[in-house]
Amino acid sequence: MPNPNPLEAAAIGAGAGLLYWWFRSGSNEQRVTPKLLLQQQTVVINNYKQCEDAVKILRKHCEENPVLGFDCEWMWGSKGVDLLQLCTHKGYCALIRLCAMDTLPRSLRDLLIDFHVVKVGVAPLNDAGRLSREFNLTTVSTLDLRFVAVLTGEKPGTLAAMYERVVGGTLKCLDLSANWQANNLTQEQIDYAAGDAKAGMEIYTTLVQKVSDASVFEQYYDQRYDPHHHDTLKPIATNKCSPQ
Repeated sequence: MPNPNPLEAAAIGAGAGLLYWWFRSGSNEQRVTPKLLLQQQTVVINNYKQCEDAVKILRKHCEENPVLGFDCEWMWGSKGVDLLQLCTHKGYCALIRLCAMDTLPRSLRDLLIDFHVVKVGVAPLNDAGRLSREFNLTTVSTLDLRFVAVLTGEKPGTLAAMYERVVGGTLKCLDLSANWQANNLTQEQIDYAAGDAKAGMEIYTTLVQKVSDASVFEQYYDQRYDPHHHDTLKPIATNKCSPQ
């Protein structure tokens, strides 16, 4: 039996409404808050061995749902990448401090270049481009959430704006002068970084349930979103799952 494409697996393998329940858990008042997820599921990776261990968990979760919330952080004015954030559908978020490692584990490289694992975020090609320049690797199967939004009848925008509209949550702000190369990240930095990756995953998880065939997004892999052109794409939403 041929393997389903990654987005089909994300939509079908989780079961109708299951991921929706995971992130929204009933009414707005009962919804699992990002803060709670941050406390339970976020790990800060400071070295090669920790990174290898984290990738094993990411891979394990991707066997069930091959989609990752994807984001990067760097010092203001820097051309490199200090932090890579990857979040699974189970709320596990690895904050990988690239600035603290001399080399990247092969397992992490393999994950980033794996076509079958979709990396979702807003303007993910910008982050992928920085990773490419600094580490000579090409992150593939990135999917800009603005494509997902407009194709499912939602208004595209910034990550914070879409998170508020689609999920009903609020993302924290952080001073642009935050030191991502510090010996230890502050709790504020950890919450901010993890929040962005988790928000991307939550937005995708909610919107993908509006389509009956998630493979429609494949043609937008690794494309740069242009508001002047792509804001006018015709919505293709055909089915919306409800919590079970």
